[in-house]
Amino acid sequence: MTSNNQPVAFNWPVISGLLLIMAVPGIPAIIIIALVLLGQTDVLGMADVINPQYLAAPAAILTHAMAGVTFFLTMPWQFSPRLRIRYPRWHKLAGRIAVISGCVMALSGIWLHLVLSPNELGGRFISLVVMSIAIVGAFSVAVWQIVHGHVKEHKKWMMRAVAISLAAITPLFIGMIVHLVLGHWKETFAPVLTLYHDYDRLVAMLINLVVVEWLSKKPQKAGKPNRATMSASLCEK
Repeated sequence: MTSNNQPVAFNWPVISGLLLIMAVPGIPAIIIIALVLLGQTDVLGMADVINPQYLAAPAAILTHAMAGVTFFLTMPWQFSPRLRIRYPRWHKLAGRIAVISGCVMALSGIWLHLVLSPNELGGRFISLVVMSIAIVGAFSVAVWQIVHGHVKEHKKWMMRAVAISLAAITPLFIGMIVHLVLGHWKETFAPVLTLYHDYDRLVAMLINLVVVEWLSKKPQKAGKPNRATMSASLCEK
């Protein structure tokens, strides 16, 4: 309960949305972990789904996949004001695990690329490196902010860090839209589509960050309490 006896929201729309989006790579990652640990991909017809090269780089893929699954299972719950207030110790512990797993996921992505595609160091690799560094940087700033007691800024940087992390998933949705709109003109727009393929992560980062900044600055309706402000003020007490 808040100081004015109004219940603190769980924030299900944001949490469920993040869980659904992160499930896109999260669930396949769980399957990949199981198959790599078994040492084979030809299980239940998965040979055509799982890259057989993963077996040649088990350390890199397991590190990346396990970090991704941990991030998928812990990060969305950080955006629940109710959990932050009712279970502050759990929130802090889960937050630390989420941040560490997010950074490991980002850096191991570079490692995995170098192991599986050592000769592909063009625009796609550059985009991956930029995104990975941005993820680690954003989470680092978020941690610095909370250590110094800046709760509101901490929340903003956590949102930015997650937005950058989701830049690995956003191109899937953009790709579906592009296919629907430009599917009949692939040859005409081939150079543009090739350029986009190389730098789709950077485009996704920009889109995601613009959305986050817009949401964080969206004016609150008069008379309606700001959930982020209420939870932040309680955390500061």
